[in-house]
Amino acid sequence: MFDPLRVVMFGGCLACALPNCAAEPPALKLLFPAGGQVGKSVAIVATGKFPAWPVQVWSDSDEIQWSCDAEEGKLQSKISEKAHPGLHWVRLFDSNGASEVRPFLIGTAPELLEIEPNERIEQATKIDNLPTTLFGVLNKTADVDLACVKLQADDWLVATIDSAKWLQSPADVSLQLLDSRGFVLAENLDHVGLDPYLQYQATEAGDYFVRVFGFPATPNSTIAFSGGSDWIYRLRLEGQPQPLASALDFENQVELSKPTDEIAIGKHVTTEQAQALMLPARVGGAISQPQEANYLRFSARASTNYQVRVLARHFGSPLDPALAILDTSGKQLVQQDDTAQDRDPRLNWKAPVDGEFVITVSDFHRQGGADYRYLLWVAEQTPDFAINVPSDLISAKVGEETEVVVNITRELGFAEELAVMFSGLPDSVQCPVVNSIVGTESEKKLSLKLKAGQAFQGPLTILARSAGESPKSRSATAPGNRPLWLSAL
Repeated sequence: MFDPLRVVMFGGCLACALPNCAAEPPALKLLFPAGGQVGKSVAIVATGKFPAWPVQVWSDSDEIQWSCDAEEGKLQSKISEKAHPGLHWVRLFDSNGASEVRPFLIGTAPELLEIEPNERIEQATKIDNLPTTLFGVLNKTADVDLACVKLQADDWLVATIDSAKWLQSPADVSLQLLDSRGFVLAENLDHVGLDPYLQYQATEAGDYFVRVFGFPATPNSTIAFSGGSDWIYRLRLEGQPQPLASALDFENQVELSKPTDEIAIGKHVTTEQAQALMLPARVGGAISQPQEANYLRFSARASTNYQVRVLARHFGSPLDPALAILDTSGKQLVQQDDTAQDRDPRLNWKAPVDGEFVITVSDFHRQGGADYRYLLWVAEQTPDFAINVPSDLISAKVGEETEVVVNITRELGFAEELAVMFSGLPDSVQCPVVNSIVGTESEKKLSLKLKAGQAFQGPLTILARSAGESPKSRSATAPGNRPLWLSAL
């Protein structure tokens, strides 16, 4: 039985005891700093509305332990040595409901907070060692933040911003590197989405200054620096140029960390030189010169579906990848540049005949260079399905029936019956399994009917399982891949 007066555990995270004294649930706007270092404890300020304090805290990792200070909005986060670096989620809740989830980024480098004022060179926050991660806020109109790094001749300085994409900040942050006289040596506006990245090799020893400022991520009529209390950023400063690792795509961090076969640079740039692939294939390469393309060949079976996917812009490569499939005579059969609003293409193709075919990867703008890197996946496709829900936060009232809409996508004619259900609910919450059947209204959409006998709050999963000879199971996704949560009050 859920008891809000007790200290409880959800997902391995410590939750604070609280009185049932307010009608409104907590509303969490942001956390600052919105992350921490592996193996360290971090004092965090939660901004929002908290009608009752302390609250309870849930995280998607049991390697992050949370507690509440006596002062409203003050939290403590203890990050285990075993915590996985990357993107995590945090949610606050009490007996009146739950807040939205907020991102929390875990890294391995030492972390600092900016020291205000830091708008002028002589006020810049001092960075003594690399790598270092600096959390800051562009907290007022026309705010500019500066950090100072001492470099020797030939040293590299690499700067990466996490803000709009991963921290949900409304800022379109810009980065500049200045010398001690204030001259701009390098700058970048967008690298991973709106978040910038730059690298620079020092020509002489001295102090160098990283300057951070921003514009609204949603354009408006102003053409000026701006700011606000929620314009948070995470500045990663490193000493080695690693654009792919430094601009890690947290959504794909598992895929990016897997071993990859490498395409020799400059060796497979014609149809005759095409590198042979054994499917499923996972390879990494680079368009090392302007006007260049990489060629790869594979065997296909007639009327069989294949998917070719390139990942480049997602993890910060300057490559704007273009894909094409050719026959052995060099005739182009199909091509793709972007997938909807995504600059990284995903090409679905059915082989017309048995035989060998050639994949080409190039830059849409015919540019190239050593950092124009990409990852390529090629695999046979089979009929499959996916499910999603419109919101990650499900609210219900004890004793009343609540409907949860589940959308179903069937790919390549997947026609098996699906059993759709909740997973992770206590016995006090009932929700009958609902079947999705092709040819009925439930083929693409259905409603799960949930009824709670007692109050409950916690994470949950919605599953769909097929009933064929080779059963498949898929979990529902929510917008932004946020974890699902049930508040039954």
